[in-house]
Amino acid sequence: MAKSAKATANESPGETTSVTEFITYLPGQSDPATVTWCGHTFRANLPKEITGRDGGSEREQLNYDLIERARDNPHFKVEGAKPKRSTRDLPQSADEYRAYIAAWLQDPNLQHADRLIARFAQDRELQAACEVGTSDWSMIGALFMPKLHELAKADELTEGQVAQLWVNAGINQLPW
Repeated sequence: MAKSAKATANESPGETTSVTEFITYLPGQSDPATVTWCGHTFRANLPKEITGRDGGSEREQLNYDLIERARDNPHFKVEGAKPKRSTRDLPQSADEYRAYIAAWLQDPNLQHADRLIARFAQDRELQAACEVGTSDWSMIGALFMPKLHELAKADELTEGQVAQLWVNAGINQLPW
């Protein structure tokens, strides 16, 4: 809950009051568990108390700005305010799914072939819900396979080992 220091009778009209808020970092699907913002380290889903003052010291002003920016940031929740998350984080159509998969293929956390295949297998229900069709699969395959080849080469995997990764992920036949 927000705590604002009330202006007292001793404060002149131009003075500012401090503001204290609990701010929680809400990571997305591929986001890290911790982030640092304005010198503060936020851990996923753990509220952190921040006190700032508009017109205060440099640190107080920075904290005040952080509180104000967090209100508009969908990855942060200011206690008492609704999070500004998009209601359409997941794709709803085949076109949106193609864009979605193109985006997560760029994820730097996907550094091994097994993770890439597991990430793809994780989307099976979403692929069906988006009604991904034959022409969509050919486009997706054209994006996916070069990335898989690159990671498999870096992991020094044979074709048989890559095939076993697909089987381990529960995929016996590629859709493309």
